[in-house]
Amino acid sequence: MSGDAIERIHRALIAGELADEDLSARRIARFLGKTTGVVYHHYGSVDRLLFEVSQLGYAALRERLEGVAERSGDLADLAAAFVEFGLDHPELYPLMFERRYDWAALRAAGVFDAPTESGALLTSMTCLLGDAGAVDPVADGRLLVAGLHGLVSLAASGRANAGALGTPDRDVAIAAARDLAQRIAPKKKKKGRSR
Repeated sequence: MSGDAIERIHRALIAGELADEDLSARRIARFLGKTTGVVYHHYGSVDRLLFEVSQLGYAALRERLEGVAERSGDLADLAAAFVEFGLDHPELYPLMFERRYDWAALRAAGVFDAPTESGALLTSMTCLLGDAGAVDPVADGRLLVAGLHGLVSLAASGRANAGALGTPDRDVAIAAARDLAQRIAPKKKKKGRSR
């Protein structure tokens, strides 16, 4: 059941077949055609199962960002891609960035004994920021992720376009993401020849 269940839930969240209110043991078991006992037997907790699902989301986001970095190398494009991912996956994204997991129980279960995709995403962001010339790639990475997450949350709730109601929330959030990336790691101006 393990890998198949995780993949099925992941695909259902992307397709909008499952939503946040469906992420209880009873509803997940019903969706999988299993009993709640099977969910607990294989994963120990609903949090453990959903954490594993969230890691597929982090892997997809990391791959998307690394692809953008390879194609354009522009941190602003990477920031825009992060926001687009969050808005394009309204059921998966909150599981990745907003769910209140029982972190102590997950640590006790050994979830963090092996590398996680969420950790790989942050490492990747740090490397990309370093390549973009960020002063402190680790701290700047935290600031960038926090800012981009805030923009996704504002746009998803219909609040990103405050003061610019004629512009769609998505457009405002993407433009702000590009601006945030530029402020965190400004592009270095090429020196011209003086006459």
